[in-house]
Amino acid sequence: MLESIDLLKIFIFALMGGYATFLANKAIAVYHDGLRPIMPEFMNGNMSRKELAGVSFAISIGFITGFALPISIATGIIVIHIILLTADFIGVSIANTKVSVAIGAIYGGSITLVLDAVIKSFEYLPVNFLDALSAVGMPVIYAFVAFPAVTVAYQFGVRKGVYTLIASLAGQIAIEAINPILIVGEEVSLSPQGIALLVGMTFLLTYAAKDKSVGIDIENSVFEDNIQRIKGNAKYLIPMGALLAVAANYQWIAGEPIAGSLLGQDKLVSAAIVAIVQALAFMPLIVTTSMISGVYGTNGWCDWLLGAGYLAPNPIVAAGAGAALMGVEVKSLGGIGRTLHRFPALKESGDNIRTAMTGILEIALLVGGVYAANDIWEGVGMFAVVSLYILNEIAGRPVMKMAAAPLGAIIVGIAANIAAILGLITVA
Repeated sequence: MLESIDLLKIFIFALMGGYATFLANKAIAVYHDGLRPIMPEFMNGNMSRKELAGVSFAISIGFITGFALPISIATGIIVIHIILLTADFIGVSIANTKVSVAIGAIYGGSITLVLDAVIKSFEYLPVNFLDALSAVGMPVIYAFVAFPAVTVAYQFGVRKGVYTLIASLAGQIAIEAINPILIVGEEVSLSPQGIALLVGMTFLLTYAAKDKSVGIDIENSVFEDNIQRIKGNAKYLIPMGALLAVAANYQWIAGEPIAGSLLGQDKLVSAAIVAIVQALAFMPLIVTTSMISGVYGTNGWCDWLLGAGYLAPNPIVAAGAGAALMGVEVKSLGGIGRTLHRFPALKESGDNIRTAMTGILEIALLVGGVYAANDIWEGVGMFAVVSLYILNEIAGRPVMKMAAAPLGAIIVGIAANIAAILGLITVA
């Protein structure tokens, strides 16, 4: 059974890599939000394919090597950037569609083998630090519920942020006190973190709805050609939604570290909630850049497609849900664009959610990285990760801030194994 699942995993990721490459090659969709606005320059002949490929590589390589890769190893869940950012680069680099798709498919299938092999190889090390490394994501599981309060503080002031935080904490404590509850004679344990998050999001949406800021109406004609181009490509975008949801249903992928950490702890509902909130955070950015460029996002409104996959009872239902949601996105593109321009508080909330989540992740992953490294090599691990983190800051962050500590913990694990081989430390 395990071998068949592994083969299925390779097949699904090969499809995902090849199909995402096809979408980029045909300028139908790209994953990187920074690449999307410059695609018209290439499509209009003002930028060569070589120049576009250079931009794609420059803005993506840091996310792949310094963000997605160390966190994927730490959690055991593939962060989607590894697949889709590389698909962007392959798709825009190679003119021949068949060749680029073939390379994208080979990459998608092989990266799963490589990551699985790396994780399994931990068993043969003198110091198996895989279990300790899983602690990297532990603070994330508990800290992520604070981001609605932080978002409210950014947008509506610290006082309202404190109110939101208190309400979120009250919701979490209340659920912890009453769990488990009886539903139709069955004991059910609600997620305290999930309830706290929902309480916080309710406060955020309430404050945003009461905001009296008035935006501007935009005429459909301004972006009509681009909107119609995307709608015309719906038949190509919908299968991608299905593929992403299926991979999520098997718990193979995450859109970012929070969901990855939650999946690593089998907290599916909480991971789905985070994925849906991610969609709220990124929807304004995806919609705006899509209307400007005529090129859509490979994974749509970020992660709610994955959230649907996490919650679906089986892969078939997940595929249907992912396809349907991608269709809803494309169908509603023009209307949502007008709404965002008319009510700027909603767009601002999306921006602030992203800022809040990034700040919380940076702190939580720093704590997790230090904790994991100290568990791997007591004393030395803590010293090493803190030192490497600060040196990374001084060097201008060659490694993304939120990935610096997880990568530092991996380095400590490698160093501990070298020390064990040389007889410098004793393996328990």
